[in-house]
Amino acid sequence: MDALVYLVTAVPFLLAVLLGLALPLFLLAAYRHFGFGLAVLCVVYWLDAVSLSQPVLRLGIQLYVPDLPMVLLGFVALLRWLLRDDLPRRHAAWVLLALVFFAGLGIGLVRHGTAAGVQARPDYYAIAAATYAMSFPIGARQVRQVVQALTVLSVALLALCVYRWIVYYGPLPDLLPPGGTYNVDGPARVVGSNFALVIAQALLLGLFFGAVRLGAEAARWLSPPLLAGTLVLQHRSVWLAAIVGVLLSLLLARAQRVPLWQQLVLAGAVAFTAAAPVVFNQALSDQVQSSASRALAGQGTVQARFANWRATLEQWVGDGPRSIALGRLPGSDTVRSVVTASGGTLRIAYNPHNYYVSALTSYGVLGAAALAWVVLWVLGGLWRRARAHDEEAPVSAALLVLLGMQWVYYVAYTVDYLQFALLGVALAWVAQSERKRALAPDEGTRVAAGAHAVRRRGAAPA
Repeated sequence: MDALVYLVTAVPFLLAVLLGLALPLFLLAAYRHFGFGLAVLCVVYWLDAVSLSQPVLRLGIQLYVPDLPMVLLGFVALLRWLLRDDLPRRHAAWVLLALVFFAGLGIGLVRHGTAAGVQARPDYYAIAAATYAMSFPIGARQVRQVVQALTVLSVALLALCVYRWIVYYGPLPDLLPPGGTYNVDGPARVVGSNFALVIAQALLLGLFFGAVRLGAEAARWLSPPLLAGTLVLQHRSVWLAAIVGVLLSLLLARAQRVPLWQQLVLAGAVAFTAAAPVVFNQALSDQVQSSASRALAGQGTVQARFANWRATLEQWVGDGPRSIALGRLPGSDTVRSVVTASGGTLRIAYNPHNYYVSALTSYGVLGAAALAWVVLWVLGGLWRRARAHDEEAPVSAALLVLLGMQWVYYVAYTVDYLQFALLGVALAWVAQSERKRALAPDEGTRVAAGAHAVRRRGAAPA
């Protein structure tokens, strides 16, 4: 009994010591190792899916799963940008975007209080994740880590989906969330579209890059269940992003050093294997066909989103020149009126479901132009290197496919911190590649210098 009393008494002190050690060790590991930060991002992302992106703690303010890890990674990113001399590139446009965001956040906190922090939370996550990723020298080994992490994360997300499908269709009502469903948009959509996008990205990496030693070998073997999961989740924007990813992969087939006909045969075989359960399950087949037909007809959420985008832009312009140039302050009133399909008026306050619109209204013309410059610079660099047909071409092609998918996805959804981490990886990869090319001496100059030295030695007197 005495030992038990001593143990209970010592537990708070042990926890305090462990927490005191854990924080410095976390910061040190994240500062020194890109793989550690990447693992943290993936674990947080999966836990975010498990929690249905809902608050997990209420301490006066609502805390979400990514809050503390992203604050810490953002602090580490700032330290690396200030202290490290191996930073691939301090892109001026990215610095401008960050300054616009944090200046707006500071003013918003003064004027609107904690509401500004709540509203700016997703943008901070994204900027912190991208800044952290682009603060490391990214080579083929780091990109391989990214591909492997996406594969593991996609499998974990798919396992979560299978569990939730079993619970819902079982049915096992005692295990359902309080609302009785995981998503109000449809019972099969047991995870959000951003998580479904990761599954689709891992699928394409396995299909088209599984044979180029990029870390996607496991994803190739898992292609049928990944494709089935992408279809059953019924996120139409993810389907469109996947189609664009397939087209990009086929366009860059030569960079992957895999014959185009082999890729087409493999993609067809996987599609047939994954589609068979959907085809032979009548209820599931009807759901997938209904989603596809509504997408093609522009029905469902598509029409509402167009009205939402227009109302958001009108509200942004109506706030005046300062809003147009630098964006609306975080915490500002987002309630706006939209015209419904029936001709009525509906007042809404949720996000515009389009990152292009969101970036323009949040960062203004100046911040949105800076972001566009960064993205176009990265995409252009990846395109040039993917078509160079050297040993780096498959890596560049894979990153280009991932970024192409995410920016198509952003037409219908807003920012996502894991996707922005991929943007940071791609920027660091392009910058690192440019640095290597700039430091490497010109081959022709070396050959000419060698020949000149040989002639001089031959002409020297014996």
